Amino acid sequence: MKGITGTQPPRRGIAPPRAQALVLCGALLLAGCGGTEGPASVIGPNQGLSHPMVGQKAPDFAAQDPAGPWLPLTSLKDKPVALLFFRPGAAFATDLARELGHYRDDPSYRPIVFLGIARESTDRIQEFIKVHGLTLPILRDPGPIARSYDIGDVPTVVLIDVDGVIRFRMDGYPGGQFRARLQATVDALRKLPTFTAERVGSLNLDYTTHPKAPIFSARAIDGRPLDLASLKGRVVVLNFFDQECPHCQKDLPLLVPVLKEFRSRGVVAIGISSRDADGTMRQYMREHGIDYPVVIDPTRSIFNQYDSTRTPDTLFIDRDGFIRFREQGDRSDRAELTRLQLRLLLGEDARTLAASLPKDRYAGDAACRACHEREYDDWLTTPHSIAWDSLEKGEKWRDPECVGCHVTGKDRPGGFADSEKTPHRVNVQCEVCHGPGGGHPAGATAASNDPAVMKKVCITCHTGKFVLNFDPDEALVLVAHRDDPDMDKLFKYSDAQRRRLEAINTRRLDKFKSGVAYVGADSCRDCHQEEYDQWSRTAHAGAFAIILKTSRGRDPICTPCHTTGQGHKGGFGDAAAPQGNPMTNV
Repeated sequence: MKGITGTQPPRRGIAPPRAQALVLCGALLLAGCGGTEGPASVIGPNQGLSHPMVGQKAPDFAAQDPAGPWLPLTSLKDKPVALLFFRPGAAFATDLARELGHYRDDPSYRPIVFLGIARESTDRIQEFIKVHGLTLPILRDPGPIARSYDIGDVPTVVLIDVDGVIRFRMDGYPGGQFRARLQATVDALRKLPTFTAERVGSLNLDYTTHPKAPIFSARAIDGRPLDLASLKGRVVVLNFFDQECPHCQKDLPLLVPVLKEFRSRGVVAIGISSRDADGTMRQYMREHGIDYPVVIDPTRSIFNQYDSTRTPDTLFIDRDGFIRFREQGDRSDRAELTRLQLRLLLGEDARTLAASLPKDRYAGDAACRACHEREYDDWLTTPHSIAWDSLEKGEKWRDPECVGCHVTGKDRPGGFADSEKTPHRVNVQCEVCHGPGGGHPAGATAASNDPAVMKKVCITCHTGKFVLNFDPDEALVLVAHRDDPDMDKLFKYSDAQRRRLEAINTRRLDKFKSGVAYVGADSCRDCHQEEYDQWSRTAHAGAFAIILKTSRGRDPICTPCHTTGQGHKGGFGDAAAPQGNPMTNV
């Protein structure tokens, strides 16, 4: 094994005799009451391998390269990843970053991707890299990444295998244990590329387009043997459920009749539950009309193979054994949606099915996705797909003036009624821009992709007091379906695809920056009077007056922290900004 490179972290000075005595007494007391046992026993053979996060899926994130582009963790799919979480200036952070940089430069560690994740500004990160001569790429964490991994203030190394599973985590590399902990990290790094071979049949379905369905054999609760491999050539529906799950109790009465309806066409349904609660599963099946086989999976081995963590979870497998659709949770249009999905899997013509949709009735994004997966995946990368979130965090979701532009088809047939009855119609879905049914139903006006027509749709919501800066030409670029790489390739790591993704993200970010200007506190006051009044009583509201009193109102050293938006469009000092709102104060 290659030795550990780099310099030994600096040791602390020798304590004076009295302090040494106190430390010795403290150590003896701790040893007597089951306290620390000394450095040799702290670093055991499984150090870093027994952390509670080991074995879990690594939380997804997007971190910013100091040069500008954002890098999503998912773009590194199929690559083992070593992450160093730290704050520049933290004890031993520099030494650790230097060590990981050495490993990155060592060809024997390939194909591991080494990255630093720092909670600091991009300027500070660039300065940190330059001052210490680091070769480790370091990305900026705006804050949520460290929280999602529950990272504290000490440098932490997390190793993730090619399937996105955390295999090692070490929190803290204190001076006395730096070398031992670093050696444990190196040992784990050497094994990281081989971890995937130890998996047992599980499959990451999250970022794989139409993955092959994992094969399993089991025995149904009535004793019937089941073998998924023997069902190739038939459409199969797997429904993961639980007897006491309230969402299952709402979804099954809509799903089960459709599965019975399509049985005569060769569709096979299999229910999978992790338990037979109080021995009442057969009674539960009778009450819900479930006459297809149900497997009890007490070890959750089948659940794990399909990465199923919540119920209901329904998967549709085509005749070639590939998973074509996956539906999680309950929804009021379950029956209609399931019929559409099964008819497509049975080979019915998509155009004919689309033409049979009810005219002037909203079908929902799931119906659109059944045929337009590429466009649906593009939509997921736009703000439209999370429009409801901006209301849900406050009280605006109760305001009818706001709700209409954050949902689909409000108070229209098939559209949004309220967040309890129709949660699957929240967000700005396909039919907001393309009309009910996407213009497919017989007799409906065909959807137009003419930019002039689309702009008129945009300004029905992006208008008046609800927008401060809005350019339809720039907005259309941000939601254009053909502006993203193919999503099935996006998550397969390669340098060419990564460069393309970065170029697209940079272009979108530049367009966004060019179109949005600082507008000043007075513009915010129109809608946020209460917040404005609160701000006006703070020191921020008088920040500019402080430097004016000392005749430093134009001092470039002072103005960045005593004004708003300096150096940006509409910000302090922008000669082209509208008059009357000088962007002074903070």
